[in-house]
Amino acid sequence: MQVRTRLYLVVCAQTEADQEDVFQGPEHHRLSSEGMRQARLLSRRLSGQRIEAFYSSPYEGAMATASALAAGHRRGVLSIPELRDMDYGDWTGKSVTDLREVDPEEFTTWRFTPHRHRMPGGETLKEVQSRVVSALEQILSAEQDQGVCAVTHTIPVKTALCHFLNQDLSIIWHTEPQESTALNILEWEGDQPTVALLGSREHLEAEPA
Repeated sequence: MQVRTRLYLVVCAQTEADQEDVFQGPEHHRLSSEGMRQARLLSRRLSGQRIEAFYSSPYEGAMATASALAAGHRRGVLSIPELRDMDYGDWTGKSVTDLREVDPEEFTTWRFTPHRHRMPGGETLKEVQSRVVSALEQILSAEQDQGVCAVTHTIPVKTALCHFLNQDLSIIWHTEPQESTALNILEWEGDQPTVALLGSREHLEAEPA
């Protein structure tokens, strides 16, 4: 069967703030040296794939990741605001350890019933899912019958996959892990996608850290 449209959905490479385990805002998204290595290895992995267009969250780390991938195909990157990371509101810049101590009730809700939680001053998972899926569907409509790559962040990737795979947001923490440079491939022949790959990071094994 000939696949008509293929989406390469990628998680941003490791940022400096990832190493600190904090909820990140736009100012926290600079790639670490390890993140640069991850992006380079994923670029090598995708070099033989037919990818005609590259889209990205506007955050610095995502754009740097997408630019590394696009360079191997001699393409540019289009920044899409709707692919940005979740707005963590008042939690932005705070660590998991801090929140467990200063806001244990809200943090417990986030961990065990995330689909019912609104970030204080920020977004819900449903709101993230709505804007990310809308952006991806517009991209797929514009890039029919082609390979297209979209780089975003862990929560946007997880919420989008829940939508495309008909999974409820209540199980988001039990879905496939989506760590830095995780590669997901969805393929469309008709209206419904099929999964070719989920959360793969095999490219990182090609070269020791």
